[in-house]
Amino acid sequence: MKKYSKIISLTLTMGLGIGVGNVANAAGDSVTFASWGGSFQDAIRSSMLAPAASKLNITVKEDTTNGIQDVRAQITAGAVAWDVTEQDLPSCETLSREGSLEPIDYSIVDTTGIPKELIHENYIGFINFTKVIAYRKDAFGDNGPSNWAEFWDLEKFPGKRGMHGKVNYNLEAALMADGVPMAKVYDTLATDKGMARAWAKLGEIAPEVTVWYRGGSQSAQLLRDGEVDVIHMGHNRVESVIKSGIDVAYAFDGGTMDVDCLLVPKGAPNVENAMRLINELLSAEAQARLAVTMPLGPVNTGAFDTGIISGEQALLVNTHPSNYDKQLLVDPNFYIGQLGELTEEFDTLIQQ
Repeated sequence: MKKYSKIISLTLTMGLGIGVGNVANAAGDSVTFASWGGSFQDAIRSSMLAPAASKLNITVKEDTTNGIQDVRAQITAGAVAWDVTEQDLPSCETLSREGSLEPIDYSIVDTTGIPKELIHENYIGFINFTKVIAYRKDAFGDNGPSNWAEFWDLEKFPGKRGMHGKVNYNLEAALMADGVPMAKVYDTLATDKGMARAWAKLGEIAPEVTVWYRGGSQSAQLLRDGEVDVIHMGHNRVESVIKSGIDVAYAFDGGTMDVDCLLVPKGAPNVENAMRLINELLSAEAQARLAVTMPLGPVNTGAFDTGIISGEQALLVNTHPSNYDKQLLVDPNFYIGQLGELTEEFDTLIQQ
C-alpha cells in the first residue's frame, strides 16, 4: 500500500490568509484531496483549493494518486486517508459498481450548470480534457494532418508519429480513421465485427508509430523536441508547447474528450467537508479560474458566463460551445469489464 507521508496542507489563518505547512487541525476542520500531482495539481491548488480553504475556513490537505488501485488499497486496509479524490471516469464508475463510494450529498453539492450525464449517485464530473491531433508546422506548414484519416495517411502526410501508449482512445481513433462517423463509434465497437475492424485499422498504423508515449509530460517533450512530427496528445499539453515558442497547430475536430470525476471513498474520515469541498470545486468561478490557469474544460457551463475567461481564451477551451460537438466524448462503459483484455491485446500489437 502507498505511504501517505507527503501531504501538503493549505491552512487558513484568520487575518493572515493561506499558508502552506504541517498544521495540526481537528479532523472536523480539515479535508484531504488527492489528484495527479505535478503542474496539474499546482494549478488546482492555486485556482481552486486555496480559495476553497479560505471560503470554508478549513485546512485542505493534499496527496497524489496513481489511480483506482490506491483507492482500493485504502478501503481494503480499512485506513481511508482521502476525503475527495479525482479519478478518471472508468475508475469512478467501476468503484461505484463495487460499492466503494459514499453517495454524493446533493443537498450540499449544487449541480447547476453540470451536464446531467456527468451527475451520478456516487460521483460527479470535474474537468474535461481532450486528446487532439497536433503537428509541427516545420514538418507540414499550415496544412498538417487534421483528422484521423489524414493521420493514417503516410503517403500524403509522411512523418514521425506519436500515439498514446494505452488502448484508451486508440480504438476510437482507428474507427474514425476508417470512416466510422463519430456518433457511431461505440455502437460499432459493441459488435464483434466492429471490434475486428478497429483492431485491423489500428494494425495498419502501429508499425509506423515512432513513439508510444505513456505520460502527458512525455508527449509534450516529444513534440517540443521534434522527435515526432504529428501526435495524438492532450490539448492542454499542446498549448504548453506553443507557449514555449514552438510553431505547432491543432484542432478539436475528431478529438477524444474524456472526463475526470470527483468521488468520496467509502469510510472517508471527513464526509461532510468532502461534500463542501466538492461544491466549491464545481462552482462556476472555480471552474473558470482553473480554465484560465490551465486550458482544461470546465464541466460547469456557467464558467463561461463569469467574466473570468476572456473571449479569446474561451476559444481554446475544449468545452466551449464552439468546440464541444466536434469531439468524441469517451464512453467509460466500453472499457469496464474488458480493459485488461483490451490492454493485453493492444500491448501485443504495438510490441510486434
